[in-house]
Amino acid sequence: MILTALINTIFGVIYLVTSPLRLLPNVTLSSGFSVAMQTVGGYLSSLNDILPVDTILTLLGVYLTIELAYLSYKLIMWLIKRFPTQS
Repeated sequence: MILTALINTIFGVIYLVTSPLRLLPNVTLSSGFSVAMQTVGGYLSSLNDILPVDTILTLLGVYLTIELAYLSYKLIMWLIKRFPTQS
């Protein structure tokens, strides 16, 4: 019962915070974008016979994740060093 009240309170707070976003109109993608993505998919599937595109994209994603984590670490450390009592 306490857990249910806590979850309902958290839901209410999130619902209240996101209420301005829910007032905006719904966004839909144009049909041209869908057609372009299907075309790109066709190109990549034919290229996948020569190069392992899915493996390359996976490795690129892992690399970008590691770089983003490193950048976040550097930014956090820079912010910590900017406090006058810490330096």
